[in-house]
Amino acid sequence: MNFLNIVLEMVVAFIAVNFIAITLEAPKRTLRYGALGGALGWGVYLVGLSFLDIVGATFLASLFIAWIAHLFARYLKTPVTIYFIPAFIALVPGAGVYQSVYSFINKEYAVAQQHLVLTLQISGAIALAIFIVDSLFGLMARIKVSKQKKNQAK
Repeated sequence: MNFLNIVLEMVVAFIAVNFIAITLEAPKRTLRYGALGGALGWGVYLVGLSFLDIVGATFLASLFIAWIAHLFARYLKTPVTIYFIPAFIALVPGAGVYQSVYSFINKEYAVAQQHLVLTLQISGAIALAIFIVDSLFGLMARIKVSKQKKNQAK
């Protein structure tokens, strides 16, 4: 995939994430930040696909989206979920679930199993990335509070 295609897909992702955020009634002042996070996350995913498999690229993009969502949430003093939910829509493996069920209904059990395993791996990568970033931001917050308490005790 060339640079121009990646930029074009990022622009489309920006628009799509913006409309998803509007549909979910996100505050107007957060729309451009959420859309930017989703577009940049999609760009990370596309670049990641050039040297990783789909699960690895999803994990890398999810780490980035979770990280930037936390930064935006702290900067704008809003809940992090305002940025999480719209930005992750593009990475959620909805097509994999559909293909799993479709293959299962058509009695193609081996194909259904392959789609299901890949879907679960992608979902797990997203969940693990969110957990890691949330844990790191929580740890940093506790360290900050601990340092403030030590400084106040002096």
